[in-house]
Amino acid sequence: MKSAVGPDCPSVGARPSSRARYFRHALVTLTLAAGLVLFTFWFPSVVQLDPVAILSKHHHHHPSPGGDYGPTLDAYRLFQALPDPQKLRDRLQQYASSVHQAGVNRTDAEWTRSQWLDFGLPEVDIVTYEPLLNYPLEQRLAIVEPASLQFEADLNEPIIDEDDTSHLQREIPPVFHGHSASGDVTAELVYANYGTRGDFAQLARRGVAVKGRIVLVRYGRIARGVKVMLAEAAGAAGVLIYSDPADDGYARGPVYPDGPFRPAGSVERGSVLFMNQYPGDPLTPGEAATGDVKRLPIGSARNLPTIPSLPISYGNALPLLRALAGHGHNVSDWAGGWSGALPVTYATGPSTARIQLVNRVRNQITPIWNVVARIKGWQEPDRVVIAGSHRDSWVFGAADPGSGTTTLFETARALGVLLRAGWRPRRTIMLASWDAEEYGLTGSTEWVEDHRDWLRDKAVAYLNLDVAVYGPHFIAGASPSLVPLIYNVTRGVIVAGTNQTVYDEWVDRPEGHYVDGTPYVTPLGSGSDYTPFLQHAGIASVDFSFAGPQGLYHSAYDSFHNMAKHVDPDFRYHQAATRVLGGLLLRLADLPVIPLNLTHYATALRRHVAELELAIRRKMCPGEDNLMNPLECQRDPTVATDADAGTGPGHRSVLDLGRLYKAVDHLTERATDLHHDVDKLTAKAGAFCDRGSHKQQKKCRAQRATLNARLYHFECQFLRPEGIPSRPWFKHTIYAPGIYTGYSALTLPILRESVEEEQWDRFLTEMDAMVQLLHRAADFVKGKD
Repeated sequence: MKSAVGPDCPSVGARPSSRARYFRHALVTLTLAAGLVLFTFWFPSVVQLDPVAILSKHHHHHPSPGGDYGPTLDAYRLFQALPDPQKLRDRLQQYASSVHQAGVNRTDAEWTRSQWLDFGLPEVDIVTYEPLLNYPLEQRLAIVEPASLQFEADLNEPIIDEDDTSHLQREIPPVFHGHSASGDVTAELVYANYGTRGDFAQLARRGVAVKGRIVLVRYGRIARGVKVMLAEAAGAAGVLIYSDPADDGYARGPVYPDGPFRPAGSVERGSVLFMNQYPGDPLTPGEAATGDVKRLPIGSARNLPTIPSLPISYGNALPLLRALAGHGHNVSDWAGGWSGALPVTYATGPSTARIQLVNRVRNQITPIWNVVARIKGWQEPDRVVIAGSHRDSWVFGAADPGSGTTTLFETARALGVLLRAGWRPRRTIMLASWDAEEYGLTGSTEWVEDHRDWLRDKAVAYLNLDVAVYGPHFIAGASPSLVPLIYNVTRGVIVAGTNQTVYDEWVDRPEGHYVDGTPYVTPLGSGSDYTPFLQHAGIASVDFSFAGPQGLYHSAYDSFHNMAKHVDPDFRYHQAATRVLGGLLLRLADLPVIPLNLTHYATALRRHVAELELAIRRKMCPGEDNLMNPLECQRDPTVATDADAGTGPGHRSVLDLGRLYKAVDHLTERATDLHHDVDKLTAKAGAFCDRGSHKQQKKCRAQRATLNARLYHFECQFLRPEGIPSRPWFKHTIYAPGIYTGYSALTLPILRESVEEEQWDRFLTEMDAMVQLLHRAADFVKGKD
């Protein structure tokens, strides 16, 4: 029988794909001596290091393809000295002075390209795609009857005197949901808490009908698109999503402008695309949205909602909740925290009042503009490390994405300084400023789909920034192979004005989550531009932030004023974020042996199998969500199997995960062997292969290239060409966004979805396929490809 799972990436030594030709045109040659003069003239007060001495220490007079030297450590040290808080502050203030809605402002892309070229990046292109986007035409929310309850919602965010940009009312777009459906609905109202699958199930158990009614849900716990998807599946006529002060308003702390939490008039915008199905252009799943691509009819797109929705403030939600009070069930004692913090008795309804929801949008295929820069590697130019952040925002976007965009800009500036001083990376570095992320990761997804085969062949890692700074606490999500590198880099970055490294603060945090004494780096689900790289192309990825209260997320008050007053007044965390990004980027691009750790990945896989076992046992004990020891569950589903070696029909327990654990152990052994091979090679010939005879050095470089290929092609060994059965765009068999959560990662998603639906036959079939895949991955690491 043909295997249900198989890798969809090149083997070690595979020939370049046709996509590679796009990237092979020549770069501008750097004049090293001129760069040194410019550097010492422009930056004497910023860096107390001598760039000539630093960057010539390991260089020959000219880096050449035959040499194997590089200024790895010293370029890293120099980069760490370059990020300038004042430049970061000035650039963010400039960025957040205007709105950056996707698809309407090519000048943003042109300005980005111009700035990066001025920094000294040798090649910067604007790459255009043409996806479906939507824009607001008319929005209305009102209680239309009875007359005693009539209410007209003010869907604008009010001016706050001390916040200058909040005065730009004509520039602020109307509140609406990206990719929402047009509609004009008048119906009764039902309250559905967070709008999770469990919340809708609880309403059904209590006899509260959703069909034909408008559903009021609050933001939080799951992606807004999943809320709309679940409401639509339950038969709702429309959806209103509001921010309850229990989650990010006055119940959490002082509201803006006195603090960083959401005031009564603030609205969280966002996309309601069903990104758990696929991100990017709804009409071209799996294909880049270029001018000549074949597009689906809008009605055939699986990730577009068909019912209207609106985001509203808690100030506008309060009259709606009052209209529900006394109707249906009082939810104050319901499990799952159904009551929020507004001064009203929360009830399910349905209301006797009738609500009108109007959402008219203009759908159009419109150009978007990614900006992509490339610095060609001098030793391994066909190996690529990519860092990116999106550029578009719903309003002013100081934190989202301004902090990420500003950090990426400062990284580009620092790389330009290094280039002028004579440095070049061992491997090619690419920087990307993505457009239309807010609509559904659109710019990055279309670019990855456009260059999928080339990326699987050439990309070492993708480093993502989004909301890089919204507080002081470092957090990260990543492919497991990158986690030790994150620890290493953060141990070397000191936050200005403190005596602590980023890692010190991270590990000392009282509320931190730890694994084996180290801070927990979460698996990547979805919600930002790493998604297509990891889960469609199989490229190791990382996303990090300095986190804190996010009470003004996607509102007009995510402003420079808030950033400078409440979040990062002296921009020390923007500086630290730039240093972390630069540290990751330079180590991945410059270290002779790519710093990916496969034994750490194997350890994570064993943990995920244990999580799978726990999920099975919890499924066996319905209603026992708080079970202290799920192993106490005794129910053990068995599945009839075909005749086994002539002994007649048999049965297999779904709890028999022994073969899965053994496959992980096999992979662990092979990963350990590979890292031992790396250690032996570097101990004998040095990381730079600069010991012994010329012949021995040449042999060392060849061995190192083979080991590196196994390291960076490891991630895509977990791709399944036909994808996850429930959503085939997602190819990764270890990590995917939860189908009913949308943001958080679901580990071993094919198996976990089988458990969730209690499809035990499918579970056993897919477990066998996963065992095969793990053994194949182990063979790949061993070199048996």
